Amino acid sequence: MPKGRGYDIFPQSYKARVLLAIAFWGGLPLIMGWVAFLVLGGDAISEPFKLHPCTGSEREGCLEAQTALEPVAQASCEGSDRRVCFVPLGQVDPDLVLNLVEYYRDEYGLEIGVLTPSAVPAAMINPNRRQIDGESLADYVGRLFPADFANPDVALIGLTPLDLYAADRNWRFQLGHATWAPQAHAVVSTYRMHLGTSRLVDDERVLSRTRKLVTKYLGLMFYGLPLSDDPTSPMFGNILSVGDLDRMEEVLPVSVGP
Repeated sequence: MPKGRGYDIFPQSYKARVLLAIAFWGGLPLIMGWVAFLVLGGDAISEPFKLHPCTGSEREGCLEAQTALEPVAQASCEGSDRRVCFVPLGQVDPDLVLNLVEYYRDEYGLEIGVLTPSAVPAAMINPNRRQIDGESLADYVGRLFPADFANPDVALIGLTPLDLYAADRNWRFQLGHATWAPQAHAVVSTYRMHLGTSRLVDDERVLSRTRKLVTKYLGLMFYGLPLSDDPTSPMFGNILSVGDLDRMEEVLPVSVGP
């Protein structure tokens, strides 16, 4: 190696340079294809939810109460028998909530009430993770409606668009949290329900995934069903991703009245 060149990584012969140029231009489309995948749609990008309406600077707006549900909301979970009520937390999609109410009425004969929409305190967001502890948010539901929370005949399910995590687990996120004894209360997040293979999925998939998790919690809190090790069961006990929800069946093995 001539003195003063340092490390020479470029071919010196004309023939070698021609072959290198051909290889470069031949591989350029493949390289650009990967770049486009990562920039436009790949899950490998650092912020896969940057298009989600409750991400980044939009997160604080999602803490506000969903006033669009006020016309159908009630102050308490009324009734005399065992019953279920949804608690809208933050700017949850009102159409999704109403669709769930209609589904459980038609499929199971359950008249699920919608309680007064509530804001989520900004102090509940972990500043390092930019997420909310699922158990804490479920307990917050109980503080919002203490009489219903104390009633053993009432099951409360919070619905939120905000991202959750489990403070006692080493998980990147949590889809929901449920406690079924002694007080039945839960929270379900729609935030991760938008995740697809390479882009955000459509509203129908978001609804299906949300419904399956709500149905599992109803099985636990209202019907008293046990958890299952079968990944296709609606009572599957080890849900770790939205892919697990996609594999689950939806209808609970319960008898529905006339």
